[in-house]
Amino acid sequence: MYGMTAKGYTAMKLRNSVYYFKEAATGIWRNRLMSLASVIVVVLTLLILGSFTLINLNIQAITEEIKGQVEIVAYLEDGADSVDALSRLRAELVELKGVQRVTFVSKEEALERLRERLGNQAGITDGLERNPLPASFEIRPQDPEQAAVLSDKVARLAGVDSVDYGQQIVEQLFAFSRGIQVFGYIVIAFLGIVSLFLIANTIKLTVYSRRSQINIMKFVGATDWFIRWPFILEGIFLGLLGALITYLLLFFGYGFLYFRASAWMYQNFLSVKMVVPEVAGRELLRFLFFMGAGIGAVGSGISVRRFLKV
Repeated sequence: MYGMTAKGYTAMKLRNSVYYFKEAATGIWRNRLMSLASVIVVVLTLLILGSFTLINLNIQAITEEIKGQVEIVAYLEDGADSVDALSRLRAELVELKGVQRVTFVSKEEALERLRERLGNQAGITDGLERNPLPASFEIRPQDPEQAAVLSDKVARLAGVDSVDYGQQIVEQLFAFSRGIQVFGYIVIAFLGIVSLFLIANTIKLTVYSRRSQINIMKFVGATDWFIRWPFILEGIFLGLLGALITYLLLFFGYGFLYFRASAWMYQNFLSVKMVVPEVAGRELLRFLFFMGAGIGAVGSGISVRRFLKV
């Protein structure tokens, strides 16, 4: 390339790029049966990956929604509900790092809530000589996973009798959430490796049928990357085609399931909802097209490498 002008170098790169795309298209058409087999393998493997991704996406969304309901309740000491004491304590709570919102619940409101929860049995509270329930502050943490730390700070404030945030349930929820995330990453990584292996071996059959062409190009002085690029482009195209087919199948399948199952889940599972198809579709689109193109490119690169060693 010494002595070549910038314009000449650009023209050469353009010619090479046109050649790569032309050879990739020709290779796909000439080996259309094997190309079809490659696309089918991509679709089948991405269907598994995509389905698990949708499940993992919904589990994470449900976990985040439940996390958003975590509250710290600071029960006040008797006599600590005067106007001055409440103003002072509210100001101290608001100033604490990690506090998102503070809501005061009077003794009367607490008793009214209890009656609502009791429903038909609310009459048992009518015989009470005095309201036994304490006033409280409900504190919404900015980070639910820091509820324990924030709870300890709240408990040390003057006028606070006790603090509750459902410690056992919250800690189990966070442990479950972390476990699901780790498990999800492990499964996706494992399935990705399996997918790469299957696709690489399928593409290898296509490359094998063209080994003579590769050998001739090597003997006439073609560089490894000059030979490799058309195969990589083939893999990317086949991977993207498989990803598109998988996306359409999963998107419409998920949409059908969403409208069938979302209302039932909302009524039976702590008022949580499935991720709406539009959001799930965007996440799925990015994931599948990235995986399809990546697996196709890497699979082709692996498959052609052994035939370049001549």
